[in-house]
Amino acid sequence: MNSKTLRIFVALSVLLLGGVIIVQYYWFRQAYDIQDRDFDQRATSALRVVSKRLLDFNKNPNNKLIDPVERVTSNYYTVQVNDTINHMIVEEFLKQEFAHNDIRLNFEFGVYDCLKDNINYTSFVCHSENCDRSDSTSNYHFPDLNIHNYYFGVHFPDKKLFLLSDLDNWFVSSAILLVVMAFFVYALMLIFKQKRLSEIQNDFINNMTHEFKTPISTISISSEVLMKPEIVNTPERLLSYAAIIRKEAARLKKNVDTVLQTANIAQKIDKLNFEEVDINELIEDLSINCEPLFKEKNGELIIELKAKNALIKADRLHFTNIIHNLIDNGVKYCERKPYIKISSENIGNNLVISIKDNGIGISDRDQKQVFNKFFRVHTGDVHNVKGFGLGLYYVKEMVEGHKGRIELKSKIGEGCEFRLFIPYTV
Repeated sequence: MNSKTLRIFVALSVLLLGGVIIVQYYWFRQAYDIQDRDFDQRATSALRVVSKRLLDFNKNPNNKLIDPVERVTSNYYTVQVNDTINHMIVEEFLKQEFAHNDIRLNFEFGVYDCLKDNINYTSFVCHSENCDRSDSTSNYHFPDLNIHNYYFGVHFPDKKLFLLSDLDNWFVSSAILLVVMAFFVYALMLIFKQKRLSEIQNDFINNMTHEFKTPISTISISSEVLMKPEIVNTPERLLSYAAIIRKEAARLKKNVDTVLQTANIAQKIDKLNFEEVDINELIEDLSINCEPLFKEKNGELIIELKAKNALIKADRLHFTNIIHNLIDNGVKYCERKPYIKISSENIGNNLVISIKDNGIGISDRDQKQVFNKFFRVHTGDVHNVKGFGLGLYYVKEMVEGHKGRIELKSKIGEGCEFRLFIPYTV
């Protein structure tokens, strides 16, 4: 699947998922609204009957109100009654009528007194068997309404949960939809990951082909020259071409060893030869070996060893390779005279080693992948840097093999700083 097709596929998939979510939400909202209207009808019907029964109880046949029930909010109703209201009778009637209309809900009610112009009685009525309220005190603040008549208000604190409980099938279907969408998103992530791995693999194969093709071509040409009979008469040329073949063969061997070494890195970590190593001493020895490289580049290597406790358990060979690889990268990826500073210090239970260079730097995007296998940072106009994208992968794996961690700080044009945190006990 090429990049254009993949982008179209992802765009259509996102639109499809968005449409499914919108449709699911719309139908869920519709179902909830239907449940709400049904509840409102049943609650209104029950409250009308309660109002009529109160008048009958008070033996008051005159009820001039066309509709005594008003829905003030989604879960609060008022019921006007043209007569005094006995709160005990109201509570009993409410329980009976709510049960008759299949309203299985806890509720709070308050009775308004015209003479005092306020709600003079409130109560919480526990309708369900699993009610966790042991007292009958109402927590609801009944609002002051512009009603100059006897009325009582009814509040349903758990109405929303009650309505949602009747939508179990919608929740199940929504959960199934979410699971399907999660698998779909996961599949998309796998596609992108596989595409990225494929690109990295292709880059690695192309790079390796180039690295191997050049010395093979050189060896082939040199061997053809050596096969000519007249070459015997010019021993200087014979020796020169033989040296070329030897040099290119060594280059091929080095490349093969690099690939094989990294391919078997997991086995090498299991077989690390831990011993007590003085890191300050190791860095000093390494700096001496690197002097010719910096002289050739007119660069400078600064050593600043502040760690008073520099003894750790480490594999001397591989730990030397770790630091050498970071130094080598600092020199290779530098467009000016290389300047590298290596320092050590003690922080908590860790020995911290810093390798800071003045190279071209690494972008924020590449920093997230720079330790991945076969990944190579794009170097812009620098085309003379060779490699397989295995150096930093090797460094990271080996640092973690020493139970440590590596951190990278970098900005484009300002170089990189690698910090190795190695615990004292491995």
